[in-house]
Amino acid sequence: MVKSNLLFFFVCFLSNSHGPGFAKLNRREGAGGWSPLTSDRYQWLEVDLGGRTQITAVATQGRYGSSDWLTAYLLMFSDTGHNWKQYRQEDSIGAFPGNSNADSVVQYKLQQPVIARFLRLIPLDWNPSGRIGLRLETYGCPYTSDVASFDGSGGGLLYRLSRGPRQTSREIISLKFKTLRNSGILLHVEGQGGLSLTLELERGKLLLLLRQGRSLTSETQRLVSLGSLLDDQHWHHVAVEQLSAHLNLTVDKNTQCMYCSYSVMFPIQLSVGTLHNLGSHKPVVSKRNFHGCLENLFYNGLNLIDLAKHNDHQATVMGNVTFSCAEPVSVAVTFTGPQSFLRLPGATASSSGGVSVELQFRTWNKAGLLLTFDLPQQGGVAWLYLSEARLRLQIHRAGSGLNDGQWHWVELNSRRARLTITVDKEEGGTAQASPSFPVTAGRHLFFGAVYEQSCEAYKHRGNTSGHYYIDVDGSGPIRPQLIYCNMTGDTHTHTHTLTLEVRPSPGGNQHSAHFDYSAEEEQLLAVISQSDHCEQDLSYHCGTTTHTICPFHLITIFAKTSYG
Repeated sequence: MVKSNLLFFFVCFLSNSHGPGFAKLNRREGAGGWSPLTSDRYQWLEVDLGGRTQITAVATQGRYGSSDWLTAYLLMFSDTGHNWKQYRQEDSIGAFPGNSNADSVVQYKLQQPVIARFLRLIPLDWNPSGRIGLRLETYGCPYTSDVASFDGSGGGLLYRLSRGPRQTSREIISLKFKTLRNSGILLHVEGQGGLSLTLELERGKLLLLLRQGRSLTSETQRLVSLGSLLDDQHWHHVAVEQLSAHLNLTVDKNTQCMYCSYSVMFPIQLSVGTLHNLGSHKPVVSKRNFHGCLENLFYNGLNLIDLAKHNDHQATVMGNVTFSCAEPVSVAVTFTGPQSFLRLPGATASSSGGVSVELQFRTWNKAGLLLTFDLPQQGGVAWLYLSEARLRLQIHRAGSGLNDGQWHWVELNSRRARLTITVDKEEGGTAQASPSFPVTAGRHLFFGAVYEQSCEAYKHRGNTSGHYYIDVDGSGPIRPQLIYCNMTGDTHTHTHTLTLEVRPSPGGNQHSAHFDYSAEEEQLLAVISQSDHCEQDLSYHCGTTTHTICPFHLITIFAKTSYG
């Protein structure tokens, strides 16, 4: 374990001597550490490690010789400095314990190492008699990997493996991938006896498909589906393992097992990033080709990407495949509530007097404003919005089922007094609207009101208390839920009142009350499992009664829950 070379970044700090440059562990120069201008939960300290690093531990101190130290904090990681993911321990707890004084070092070893270039530490609590104060160190090792990038045009990697005798009954293929496209073939395995296995991303979920016969029209059986919203430009770990008659698919921390009587994991040929049938010399040109990056592709310990990089005789590079992973220029923007919006300068009109706007969006909401712009010559505004899960432009509409959590492609064109909107063009979902007046763009375009995994993540973005959609399991199968986030740390109380008369019954004075929650049971359980503290208070009182003492034995507290 080695210390990492750190570059610190932060916008506002108390003074030059309290800046992030003094935040290194055991440093006493300046004011003896970092301290922000304001001590609240909206502050953060960012570390640039200079390259992708396998981070194994973090250590913190307070500000030297002061009353300023953290008692709890969150960690977030990113490869790019734009796309962040919160670190959670295996028990789903996100907060880390901090310090009890200014000078003692508290080191925390991560249960699962994290691979990232950027780290952000977000203070949650600090010494009530002082301010936020911090000195920090990260520990880990430089991370190297073999990477391949595919552009979706049909390029891929093809491996023809030797057909020697099987050495073991256990076969395993593992890889990491990241992409912004919700569909694409990651891996296609041609086995013996005309059997083939396909690992395919479809609408943000990973499917494992079994096909008997080598024709494209052969019947395909879906063995298992796992994950959700995997097109988030974060690395996801995947493993397919066959042990005797049992086949396992693992996506991140989730594993699904199934019985499979076929020996499909003893491959004759593997194609990566595209579909390549045995005996064919060309990949299949299809919209199902993968667009994104793969990392550390192994078959029974054999590094397949490394074989392709070194022109091994078993590997063939087809089409446009590069052995690096360039980050996309586009960055997703999340609108967390009705008050969130993005204001941009209006585009300069083209020579034809029009404007063109393209965007992608995804949401679970049935309604919401996507885009507005002025029509100054008519004194009006064009609105592009979702209503009942359909895309609408003023009184015109196109598309359906657009709140499915997937990215949807939208193009808006204004040419020669004709306004055209296209939705999901590649899928044929095109609609047009034709106003009877000339359309010109105003001075500004407004983009307005997909979800964070916790209230703390919304608070980190600067949001105040209110109702927000929380996607507690990220790439897992649980749908987002609307909960109240109290950013002040005070308790949020929900009161449920029942007024009724309880009459005697043969078994005694009995009454049961049923409480309905807007969330499903699995959503509640997911929230509870990721909460630091959970409680539910249930109380009652007697109004008018002929008894002098209320029968307290009627009340049973059946659960403790929290949306912390």
